[in-house]
Amino acid sequence: MTDDTTLYCYVHPTRPTLLRCNKCERPICVSCAIRTPTGYRCKECVSGQQKIFDTAEWSDYVLVFIVGAILSGIATVIISGIGAFLWFFVFALGPLAGTLIGNICRRLVKSHRSRALNFTLMAGMIAGALPMLLILGLFGVLGAIGLRENPVALVSLLPLVWQIIYLVTALPIAYSQFSGMVFRR
Repeated sequence: MTDDTTLYCYVHPTRPTLLRCNKCERPICVSCAIRTPTGYRCKECVSGQQKIFDTAEWSDYVLVFIVGAILSGIATVIISGIGAFLWFFVFALGPLAGTLIGNICRRLVKSHRSRALNFTLMAGMIAGALPMLLILGLFGVLGAIGLRENPVALVSLLPLVWQIIYLVTALPIAYSQFSGMVFRR
């Protein structure tokens, strides 16, 4: 005998439940429920709400990619020049460059936001650093080939290391500045 008042999840019709989405009122099981500050909602209602906040236009993606690539390319040239003489400044210049790139790109797109736009900035920064990475990597490999004759040739890999340090320190800072993340205790 079945009870007519038993609710079943609309996604999983064999799972009895007592939960309902607080927006669309459909019955949902525990694995389909997403906890929000206002109560439990189904995945469709949550994704529909998140789409409201994606306001980026196609031109924003192009602008952020190009500006991020250009600024990152400039930063790699500056870091290569400074890293050759004052290598310890590379650890400070990476986050500084990331802050500047993230803030400049955020001001360019004004109030337009999108998760994909954040990743477009990251891709642009990597694309801007790629030519310098390839050039320095080629010279580093050529210098490392002469390692048998001259052990000091290992130093030829240092400019490549500075560029990698730049990317590792600048990318997360630029992402947080561009997306508006705030880290507070």
